[in-house]
Amino acid sequence: RRGRGEGKTTRLTSRDIQRETWKVIALAYFSVLVSCVRASITQGDGNSEFTVMASTVAAKGPAQQQLERLDEVFGPGYFEHGRLVFTIARDVAGVMKVLHKLQHKVHEKVGSMVEVITEYVKHELWLKLHESSASCSITKGSEVMDCQVTDIPDGIRIHPYRRDHLPTFEVLLLWDDPLTGVTRGRCLYTMAFPELPKMEQVDDMFAAIEPYFAKRWLLVQLQLAPPVRGEFDELDDQAAPTEDGHVGAGAQVTLLACHPHGFASESPADGASVVHVSKCQPLAFKAITDHAGQAKICFLPAALNKLQVAETDRFHGTEVSLLGSDIKTLDQGATTVTVRLMPKALASMTVHVFEMPRILPESTENDGIIDWAAEDREALPLAVVQVTSLEEQSCSMQLRHSGDGDAFVPEAGGMAEGCVNVTVTCPGYD
Repeated sequence: RRGRGEGKTTRLTSRDIQRETWKVIALAYFSVLVSCVRASITQGDGNSEFTVMASTVAAKGPAQQQLERLDEVFGPGYFEHGRLVFTIARDVAGVMKVLHKLQHKVHEKVGSMVEVITEYVKHELWLKLHESSASCSITKGSEVMDCQVTDIPDGIRIHPYRRDHLPTFEVLLLWDDPLTGVTRGRCLYTMAFPELPKMEQVDDMFAAIEPYFAKRWLLVQLQLAPPVRGEFDELDDQAAPTEDGHVGAGAQVTLLACHPHGFASESPADGASVVHVSKCQPLAFKAITDHAGQAKICFLPAALNKLQVAETDRFHGTEVSLLGSDIKTLDQGATTVTVRLMPKALASMTVHVFEMPRILPESTENDGIIDWAAEDREALPLAVVQVTSLEEQSCSMQLRHSGDGDAFVPEAGGMAEGCVNVTVTCPGYD
């Protein structure tokens, strides 16, 4: 270490070096602690709240937050048709007008997705029931299923007459769980007496109901396009197989909803860091095609959506853009999109498996080459024919018996071009 002024050199003892080392370690630890942890202390009413949040946690976009809220209510599945029960106090002035106006908006926007049911209650009857139960010490019984306007299982709600405050206006959503088939419910809006609904609140009521119907259904139909032919390729109608465009089951379809994460100039309200543009990822929704080649996806639509079909050994992968303006509204039903896939160049292959005769036929006329097509062959339908590509060892295919004779052919009618290794085994034969 050099001193000031004349540039003299000062020797450091081992204790000085140890002290300086601990100072550097403490400074580095403090820097890491400050950069990774943020403390927020809020004091009020004698309570203090201490929140520790890592600055590396990225803020979630509005669409991601909305999707998580919907998943908390509906779970991994989503309903296609439900029931919307409006419970109103009929003897309260002004409630019927609010009901008619709100039901009109519901029929216009989500009428094809839900059945609108109206349940009437009376505040006068609620008063009599509570006065009787209080004076005579009568316990309120369970809800009678036969007297319900629709099937509402126990546990979904407390009947209006059994509550401490009668609801003057309430909206209840009922739907059947697609996985278990059990009826589930969610109260979307409620207002208890003495609060009364007003005509000016109809838009706010519908704004509280509409987010639960934000998801849309998409039907993706996959079809194989005609094979690409060269300019000088001759089309043989007799030899060329008929192309029906059938894809079948097992194809993976992914929908990417490109929702915005917000603006970089705005700091999130929860104090998390702003997501860098390179880390902004779209919301992914996946599905597998059925035997008809159709995939059904329930997703949260964005202004720009992209459909991706994974590549298989039969066709090339593709990506199709789907604009938000092309997605049907709820009153129009599900949106159907047809995606045409480019098939790969497939080679026809036939393997004949038969029992070798004990005495080989004569082949003097063909220079020792036996023409097995002209000989009688005993077929071995129990044989297993495995074809493995030499380029991709993991790509293996088992041929199926054609059902007639000794021929084995690919399951899909063809296989990718290239060199292959054929392995044939049969019980009782070498």
